[in-house]
Amino acid sequence: MKFDNRDLVHIANAVKPHGLNGHISLKLNPGYSEDDIMNGKPVFLFIEGLPVPFFQEECKRAGEYIAVKLKNVENSDVADRYRSCKVYSFELEKSVDNEDSDSFSLIGYAVYDKNFGFIGNITDFNNIPGNPVFETQLDNKTIIIPYNEDFIIKINKDLRSIEIETPEGLIDIYLK
Repeated sequence: MKFDNRDLVHIANAVKPHGLNGHISLKLNPGYSEDDIMNGKPVFLFIEGLPVPFFQEECKRAGEYIAVKLKNVENSDVADRYRSCKVYSFELEKSVDNEDSDSFSLIGYAVYDKNFGFIGNITDFNNIPGNPVFETQLDNKTIIIPYNEDFIIKINKDLRSIEIETPEGLIDIYLK
């Protein structure tokens, strides 16, 4: 999809109002973070078949969602109008070392599990439909981690790191 001759990418879905002050809960698509929303550029809600631009005032993590306050959305009634809208952004810059659109920013990131610690840098990203996974290397062993929003605590683009919390035993099965 294009807007003003620039490509738009689907980064999230509006789920429901968040609180009473016009925040909207967004469920991010895999490979995107709140940084992709709060980048100074508008997000586009797909309303009645057209992309409508909105600027963000605030963005914060709210459990499994991102709560976003959009300009001119002043209360939960207005926010509720955008329930189930697809959210788009201008296409993000991709690094030249990897052409996979879902993993462009993840290859090389250091991965830290909350309970296990450092488990290596991401060496590959496999976008398996319904079950995307990334691979790390630790002690010459490959660890495969589902790219699941429930596991990801934080993606830090500045430090090129991902903090995760995997179910007990998942990492151990690869290191035995």
